[in-house]
Amino acid sequence: MSTAPAADIAVVGAGIIGLATAERLAAHGARVVLIDDTGATGGATSASGGLVRAFDPTATHAAWAAEGCTTYRHRGHHGTWPHLRAHGSLTLLERDTLTTARPALATAHAAGHTAHVLDARQITRHFPALRVPDHLLAVHEPHAGWLPAPDLTRALLRETTTHPATRLLTTRATALLTRPGRRRVHGVHTTSGPVHADAVLLAAGAASTPLAATAGIHLPLTTRAVGYCLFHIDDTTHLTHLPTLVDTTTGAWLRRWDDDHTVLAGVHSTRTDVPPTVRHHVTPDEEHRIRTVVRERFPPLAHARAVGGVSAYDALIPHTPATVTRWNDAPGLVTAVGWNGGGLKLAPAVARHTATELLKAATR
Repeated sequence: MSTAPAADIAVVGAGIIGLATAERLAAHGARVVLIDDTGATGGATSASGGLVRAFDPTATHAAWAAEGCTTYRHRGHHGTWPHLRAHGSLTLLERDTLTTARPALATAHAAGHTAHVLDARQITRHFPALRVPDHLLAVHEPHAGWLPAPDLTRALLRETTTHPATRLLTTRATALLTRPGRRRVHGVHTTSGPVHADAVLLAAGAASTPLAATAGIHLPLTTRAVGYCLFHIDDTTHLTHLPTLVDTTTGAWLRRWDDDHTVLAGVHSTRTDVPPTVRHHVTPDEEHRIRTVVRERFPPLAHARAVGGVSAYDALIPHTPATVTRWNDAPGLVTAVGWNGGGLKLAPAVARHTATELLKAATR
């Protein structure tokens, strides 16, 4: 069995949150060991739709969404991340929810982002391929859009692992290391041997639950189905001005692909406790469900040919917003889990905050 060098911080989970946090830790001069049995190429992040916008209609993470959008527009902290596909973002809302959404809109404005409120008539005038009923409004962000999640992951992995004090272990974490008689966390057991660290971050989605339990911490995470289909659109004029679309009233979302004829479309799922796997196909029933919902806003989808898709998963804590937690009951442990599909757009801000909490945890 091999033993990894001692580290200041061990990060379990090399998805977007774990990678972005490791990058920020390395920027602070910390020695970091990343632990992920997929080698940062699998997991939920690999199947992300990559939507990026500054406006968070729930206002739960409004400041983090705005910060994340700013960082992505600057291509990260060193200008090495992929270019943001700035096709614009359109978030559809019920007209009577605008009042509660205004604080989040103000947060986006305060962070320097352009965001306009459009009524249904303005939406269809600016985006003629869309059909929006009169009782809906939209927040339009002309400089937002999306990023290809695999390209972003690879850029972060290069940025992080080229740092001399950072190491990636392609191995599976099996338990947290705790000192006898105490819950102080001081590393991670893995299938390749122990990794000793002053603090540990769990950012491994639903896999974080059994790991936290080995230090006496209950994380009530569950998996939730996510997925999307790719559709071929024959008439490319429908895509000329098509923004990234998020419809909070139906759970539908839509964006252009990286070619002239394809769109990616998905619909929020309520199916939970699904296997934590990523499959590059969708069932006919799922394709029909997505098409039926999304075509109400984007009619060209009604007869478009499906050309692929992804069935995947994410992790959430039911009825509780995702958060970053430094655990007093298990000193040395920090968790950053439960992003429920929104982790990518928040990742730069989450990473900054998580790195700060880890450095505090490592010194106590």
